[in-house]
Amino acid sequence: MSRLARRPTSRLAAAASAVVLLMLIASAPARANETVWTCLNGVNDVFVHAAVFGINTPSTCPGDLYGTDGLAIETSGNTVAVGQRATWQANAPAGLMIVGAQIPAGQMQSDGINDGTQYGGGFYWAGGGAPTQDAEGSAGFAPLWTSYFGWQVICGHSPTCVSNYNALDVADIALYVQETAGPTLVAPDSLWQSSGWIRGDWNLHFYGDSPSGLCNLSASINNASVASSGSTQDTSTWHQCSAPAISQTIHTWQDGNGAMPLTIAASDAAGIPVGYTKTIYIDNAQPTVSLSGPTDVPVTAGTQYVTATATAGPSGVDGIACSVDNARSQWYVSPAEVPVSGVGDHQVQCQAANNAVDPAGNHAWSTPATWSLKIGDPTESAITFGHIVNALRCKRVKERIKVPARWVTVRRHHKRVKVRRPAHTKIIKVTKCHPRTKVERVTVRVRVRRHGKNVWVTRRKRERVVLLPHLANSPKLRVGHGKTATVRGWLGNYLGVALAGQPVTILTAPNNGLDQFTPAAAVTTAADGTWTATLPPGPSRLIEAAYNGGTTTEPSVSAQIALTVPAKVLLRVVDQRVAWGGTIRLVGQLQGGYIPPVGALVALRMGEGSNHTDYGVKQRVGGNGRFTSTYTFGEGLASIHRTYWFQAISLVSNYPFAPGQSRRLTVLVGGHPTTTVAAQ
Repeated sequence: MSRLARRPTSRLAAAASAVVLLMLIASAPARANETVWTCLNGVNDVFVHAAVFGINTPSTCPGDLYGTDGLAIETSGNTVAVGQRATWQANAPAGLMIVGAQIPAGQMQSDGINDGTQYGGGFYWAGGGAPTQDAEGSAGFAPLWTSYFGWQVICGHSPTCVSNYNALDVADIALYVQETAGPTLVAPDSLWQSSGWIRGDWNLHFYGDSPSGLCNLSASINNASVASSGSTQDTSTWHQCSAPAISQTIHTWQDGNGAMPLTIAASDAAGIPVGYTKTIYIDNAQPTVSLSGPTDVPVTAGTQYVTATATAGPSGVDGIACSVDNARSQWYVSPAEVPVSGVGDHQVQCQAANNAVDPAGNHAWSTPATWSLKIGDPTESAITFGHIVNALRCKRVKERIKVPARWVTVRRHHKRVKVRRPAHTKIIKVTKCHPRTKVERVTVRVRVRRHGKNVWVTRRKRERVVLLPHLANSPKLRVGHGKTATVRGWLGNYLGVALAGQPVTILTAPNNGLDQFTPAAAVTTAADGTWTATLPPGPSRLIEAAYNGGTTTEPSVSAQIALTVPAKVLLRVVDQRVAWGGTIRLVGQLQGGYIPPVGALVALRMGEGSNHTDYGVKQRVGGNGRFTSTYTFGEGLASIHRTYWFQAISLVSNYPFAPGQSRRLTVLVGGHPTTTVAAQ
């Protein structure tokens, strides 16, 4: 049986009919933003008790006054000295202040307290208190501003108090709490502490707390949620929430590129929010790099430059790393001018980086771009129909050359590694000739810097140049129709060193004004750089020798020479005897082909003895070159007989043959027309 059940009936009746003097306020104060309940859910994590001998503080939450006693203060019938007291007290932690308290109806019992006999007591707080009398019911206290709240029973009779039973029991009680220190958040590392432009995956890590406890944490990038955590609220304690810290990988490429707000926020059990925002700069765009410049230049042009131009996203270009011929990379600002020099084939490789970094500090890099550049010795080509005289005076000599530093791959300890070979000189044997030279005014292109940019400009200067080898030749040759022709030439570099064993292509084009060059022969130079080739029969042609260059030499083309071939004209007279007033028929043909689409021109000539006249022109002779014509003689005496000759002559046109003529064909004219049948 409970202690309440043992109380006298008169006490219960008196308590039921008593005015509830302790009812000061029935609702939560307006300023409160957290409510802490004790015994409502059978838990007391707030109130602590202090008992003395003879005044007990039993705890039997949940407290139903008609079943159990809640948080009670009760006397035991023992002798208690005056001033001795027992308490139940709640002490608000730092950052919280109690602004009110409320005991719901039926959750409080005061019995024999402050009845003027022995024991007194009631509720107390900082700066105030409220006594109790015999009563059952509810109570409210507000407004308060206190760090503690409790109730007590104290012996007020001198020198001692003795009583069989006195009690002040409280079951459910709500404390209304105001926060004085708001919530805080801490983001000690990674994404929140990043600066400048970022890329890739970053960890977002932050946590926080408040006197009442954080119930939820959240994060957003560009107003889109990226992380959250939360916890349930426990109203039986001061610290009612404990949302776990957030540690989450953020894939920045999912959030776009550019400046974006990163917000971390939280709210606590008191409903107080906290939030911080900073701007992060995201760039996950891969940079690019493009190369431009010369591809094949002579060594006399000096140092060459390959231009590397980079592009990037909003973070911009950090720089360009370029390597020449696999050497150690050099760092450049975009656009970069990468110098390349030295005879040979060179390769430039560049990569661009932007200003965005991942958590390890790594920049984003472009796909490598490569550029090939050949720097070669200029060459000189000569061609002639004649013979090469000994003016070249070629001979084998020793020459010291400089080999530039370069990176090579070698095998060491069964592994392939790159090592740098230093620059050095070596002696080689070359065939060197002594061609003539002279001073000429030449035009060169040089690279200069103007207004912060490298530009090409044209300048004229005087320099000593190598003449073509002294060849006993004429640039023109005439051969018969259907005959071959022999051409000769020489190949060497710009210093007069003969190039041996090099392929040279002989190009020819019909001399018809169209410059349609095609290969006619291929030769290889001898040890002294000379070569000889035989051209097959053909029309009148323009001829040149072309050298395509080698790994260390530049291409060159010789001057043009002209081969003249006369046209071959065939002519036939159908009737070689005809009477006066009769007509003869002539049949001819231009041989050798190459007749232009518009046709060729053929002049028709008639003569007697050493006298002749051109009596007509046959136009548009085309196709297979065949043509026909007729000639009618005038009237004459039948007794007179004369011999005439006929000839066809090709005229100058786009027909790629020099003017040629047929042999003379004779016709005997005489007699009476009735006895001679004219040719049809």
